[in-house]
Amino acid sequence: MVYIAVVSMGGQFNHLIARAVIDLGEEAEMVDMNASVSDVEKMGMDAMIFGGGPQSIGNEEAKLGNAGEMLKHCKVPALTMCLTHQLLAKVHGGKAGPAKEPEFGVIEIIVDKEDEILKGMGPSFKTTESHNDEVIVLPSCMEALAHSSKCRYQVIRHRTKPLFGLQFHPETKQGEKDEQVFRNFLEICKKHKK
Repeated sequence: MVYIAVVSMGGQFNHLIARAVIDLGEEAEMVDMNASVSDVEKMGMDAMIFGGGPQSIGNEEAKLGNAGEMLKHCKVPALTMCLTHQLLAKVHGGKAGPAKEPEFGVIEIIVDKEDEILKGMGPSFKTTESHNDEVIVLPSCMEALAHSSKCRYQVIRHRTKPLFGLQFHPETKQGEKDEQVFRNFLEICKKHKK
């Protein structure tokens, strides 16, 4: 059994992330973004998933709680989505802000590297987006795994740690291979748990 802490950023679909994990036979518990890093570590979770939220990453006054600190000091596999995908890049030295062309609705993701988080998902797939902001500059410690026609960094990963970022929303389960993302992440979690 894999135990996942789902960090809620106040997004309307954050509860669907926990549901997706539970539906795949694992355990998930919602955690508020204001929880302290030490409190989250005491939970003894095997991995973390960070949801999206209504905040803008470009707004210096955006209320992001302790999510940035959690991502900086994360010692277990982590999957981030939308807002927290942008935050993942930012806390590791990258830049995120307003997109030149925001994306909403169904889009096609082109897989550049079928890494373990995208296993079985190439060469492309359709999924849903809802974002005005995006990763603009990727930090050197990360690599891009997929893009879309309007967004260069749809899927990213840390080069040496099991930290992954998705610009899209697989928790809505409206895309062709959304559930596969969760399956792949849970496999990563099991491998790191051993």
